[in-house]
Amino acid sequence: MAIHRLPEYLINRLKAGEIVERPASLLKELLENSLDAWADEIIITINDGGKNLISVQDNGTGIELSDMDLLFERYATSKINGEQDLYNLQSYGFRGEALASIAEVSKTSVISKTTYAEIGSKLTKVGSELILKHQPVGFEHGTIVTVEDLFYNVPARLKFLKSSQTEFFYCYNYFVDVALYHHDKHFVFKKNEKIVFDLPPTDDIFTRIQDVFKKDRSANLKDITYQDENISLTGLVSDAQLRFWSAEHTRIYVNSRPIQDKIIKKALMDAYHRQISPGEYPFALLMIESTPGMVDVNVHPRKLEVKFADPGKMYDIIFHTVQKTLGENKVASVWIWQIWEGAERSEKGFSFQSSTINPQPSTFNFQLSTDVLQTSRNFDHDETPEFRNQEIGNYKIVGQAWNSYIVLQSDEAIYYIDQHALAERIAFEKMKRNIADKTGLKSEVVLQPITVEMHSIPNIQDKIDQLNALWFDCGLLSENKIVIYAIPQIFMIYKVDIEELFNHILYLPQISYDHILDKIFASKACKISIKAGDKLSYQEMQHLVQEGFTAIPWMFVCQHWRSFFVKIDKKDVDKLFDR
Repeated sequence: MAIHRLPEYLINRLKAGEIVERPASLLKELLENSLDAWADEIIITINDGGKNLISVQDNGTGIELSDMDLLFERYATSKINGEQDLYNLQSYGFRGEALASIAEVSKTSVISKTTYAEIGSKLTKVGSELILKHQPVGFEHGTIVTVEDLFYNVPARLKFLKSSQTEFFYCYNYFVDVALYHHDKHFVFKKNEKIVFDLPPTDDIFTRIQDVFKKDRSANLKDITYQDENISLTGLVSDAQLRFWSAEHTRIYVNSRPIQDKIIKKALMDAYHRQISPGEYPFALLMIESTPGMVDVNVHPRKLEVKFADPGKMYDIIFHTVQKTLGENKVASVWIWQIWEGAERSEKGFSFQSSTINPQPSTFNFQLSTDVLQTSRNFDHDETPEFRNQEIGNYKIVGQAWNSYIVLQSDEAIYYIDQHALAERIAFEKMKRNIADKTGLKSEVVLQPITVEMHSIPNIQDKIDQLNALWFDCGLLSENKIVIYAIPQIFMIYKVDIEELFNHILYLPQISYDHILDKIFASKACKISIKAGDKLSYQEMQHLVQEGFTAIPWMFVCQHWRSFFVKIDKKDVDKLFDR
């Protein structure tokens, strides 16, 4: 077949596919235009999931009347003057870049007015035809872009859109990205003409989080910060008490743009290793600002991904900053009380539903009596020795509840500690420290070589090389058999089924001692530690608590990723008694 040029209208519709994938991608382009126009009040309307109508109204700088003629022209911009500007972008995009593509596959109208103009101007385009040009309209300064009947002229694209509710969810998710980052701006978000959010501007991100998610999560969120000459990192991460079954509460921004990035997500999740369980995710807002030369924002047509000049450095920054924050905030705050609401009175006391963010909320019965709470020494309360810790300040060991929980009191809170989980974590960390000091990592020849049968594994020789670098001595006996001649001494101390171990680790993407030893140490630590129900002397409680503060580097969670050192604020207890 002969080569021929495509008509201009068809080229434009093909180009539109790079930008307009679904209503949410259209909303992204319009919102970015409003933000680039310095708007601080934005009203968004989504009808029928965006398939029928998307409208974005802002109070930004508006468009000059003389520029309106170029509004629907491809590659017409006020933001880029030369090639060098492509590598030093200081804006989301440029007014008109996306509008040309959007207008090719919808019925689009734009009303705009600058601050000093006497009257606004309106343009309307339906497909390839500009049917209304420079109609004068009365309007405050700013811009309204209304997009109707998306893909009305491209039925093949329309057919692949999801249900209205699903498409609305994509729009909602992107809106939340923007609203959280730009908490200093006023947003109104409507669904089918009904207001879903009316978010006034706020000085702090915590208020905006509460306004968006309808919950005050500040007690479980910790600030993170990092700064060097090229990169700054700010944001929030949750403690181990606040966790979710999906990653929808993990939001990443690079130079103000919400993005998806595998390296950053991996660094974040690696920092939570042994803090939350596999399959769970923290709440995290990571806001990265980088000099333009350190990051390329043009690697994705819709700028959903970026490319870092030094991805390894970015991984290290995220990992160490988050891990340091978790280490500085070891104690999880819990909201035990729904004050009076939902409380049921019984002869034994009040029962309150826990409002901690757990997969299965439990009921906490607030009832302590002299036969439950005990100390092993008869100290007068004022004479009880006082200790100090950097995070919780001055505290006293009040005693032991139900022979299972150590109770501490500080000036502002009460702390409950699961004695078994604390002792277990201390033992676990000591075992890990021995490995870090290379104790038990010399190879020891086994009396009888061990043969492990396995299924076909890609790159099996690479796996064997990884194992041999970890003080094993093994080789490939046949296509589906490995022979082991020596193992690290640690496996002589902690007995383990080597064949079962190999059949587990050989299928991991990367083999490390963290994968191999964590489960072994957790099991061993559980067996040798103090149990729930063991009565402890005052000295034993004191030693256990103080060793926990020094031996455990990160948050107080056990090997099963549950918090075991929880805080109840005095102010919450006071509310129970109307104080």
